[in-house]
Amino acid sequence: MIDNERSSNSFFDRNGDHVVDREGRDVLQIAYDEGFMVNGVAEKFGLSVRDFELALDKVVGMKPKVFFRQYRAVLARRMMQEGLNLHEIAEDLGFRHYSHFSTEMKGFYGIPPLKLQKVIQERCRLRRKSS
Repeated sequence: MIDNERSSNSFFDRNGDHVVDREGRDVLQIAYDEGFMVNGVAEKFGLSVRDFELALDKVVGMKPKVFFRQYRAVLARRMMQEGLNLHEIAEDLGFRHYSHFSTEMKGFYGIPPLKLQKVIQERCRLRRKSS
């Protein structure tokens, strides 16, 4: 089945890289605003947590926690590239404790965030040097 056919009757749909509801509200932007708390995001869309899980899974093929976890990891990496402080990144992405952020990043990238940040900064330095 084609993605558009599959999701045409869904609460959510893909719009390029974004997942939006029928009103065009971006799931990940609302998730960011809600600190990536599934219950808060579901509530913003007027759905129960279970209905939200089912609707999102239908479009992206994963549960909200997994979807949000991946997105936060990508955002964290972008923030590291911008040179932001790791503790600020963790707080900005809704982690209540830095240790949770560190565990998530290590699980996603295979290395702790401090080491990842050093790798990213070194790559950026080498790119600037070769330009």
